[in-house]
Amino acid sequence: MSKFSLFYLMGGVSRKGLTITPHKDSPYEDVLGELFSDPGGDGLLDPDYWYKKGAAHYSSGSFEEAVKSLERAIEMDALFMEAWHLLGESFRKEHRYSEAVESFETALDIEPDHAKSWRGKAIALNELGRHEEALESADRALEIEPSDARTWIVKGYAFHSTRKFQEAADSYDRAIEIEPLGARAGRAWNNKGAALDNLGRHEEALECYDESILIDPFDFYTWNNKGVCLIALKRAQDAVESFRKAVEILPEYTTAWKNMALALKSLGRDDEAEEALSRARELERE
Repeated sequence: MSKFSLFYLMGGVSRKGLTITPHKDSPYEDVLGELFSDPGGDGLLDPDYWYKKGAAHYSSGSFEEAVKSLERAIEMDALFMEAWHLLGESFRKEHRYSEAVESFETALDIEPDHAKSWRGKAIALNELGRHEEALESADRALEIEPSDARTWIVKGYAFHSTRKFQEAADSYDRAIEIEPLGARAGRAWNNKGAALDNLGRHEEALECYDESILIDPFDFYTWNNKGVCLIALKRAQDAVESFRKAVEILPEYTTAWKNMALALKSLGRDDEAEEALSRARELERE
C-alpha cells in the first residue's frame, strides 16, 4: 500500500507597506509593469526596488527571476533581512533546499526573532530529510509566535517523518485549535488522519479525513488517504469510491490509480483492477 500524502502551506511576504500573496493567476506582466516602470533608471540603484521586483516575480510564480532580483537587492544591502528571507522562500520553491536553509540562516543572523524565517528553515530542513533539526527550528518559531497554525503543521510533519505519530497528531490538533476553518485546517485534519492511521486508529482517522473533505471536497490527497483508511477497515468498495473521487479531481494522480487497482483486486474485480493499473503505468511513462 502506498504512503499517506502529507503537505503544508506557506503564506505571503511583506516589506514597508507592500504585501504580495502568491497566487497562481497573478498577471505577471501587469504586476511588473505597474510596480516597476522606471524610465529614468534611478530605481535600479535602490535595493528596495529590487526587493519589490523580486516579490512580484515570487507572487507570479517566476521563482528563478525572483532569485535574481533578490540577489541584486542583497548586493546593495547585505543586511536586508526581508530580502534574505524571501530569497530563502524562492530557493525553496525552486527545490534548492540547502540554499534556502543558508538564506534563512542569514536572515536570522540579522533578526534572530524572525519567526517566519525559522518556519521557512524548518520546511527546507524537512525537505532535506533533516527532521530533528526541523523540529528545533519549528520550536524556535513557536517560541516567538505560538499561535501560528502553519508552524504547528510543519512541526507535525517533522514528527510524522520521524515516526512519532502521536506527537504529530497532537501538533495537528494545535493547528486546528488555532484555525478551525480554512485551508490550513483542512491540511491539518488530513495529516492528523494519516498520523492516526499509522497508530492503527483507523476509525478516528476516517473522521479526520471526513472533516478535511468538508473543508475542501476537491482535495485529491485526502480522498486517496480516506481510501487507504477504508481498506484498513476492510471496506474495499467504499475505498474504490474514494480513489475514484481522487482521480476524478486529478486524473493523473498515479498513486490513487494504483490504490484503486489494489482495492478492486481485493473485491475480485480483476479486469477493472488491471484497467486501473494500466492507467497508472501509462501515467508513469508519460
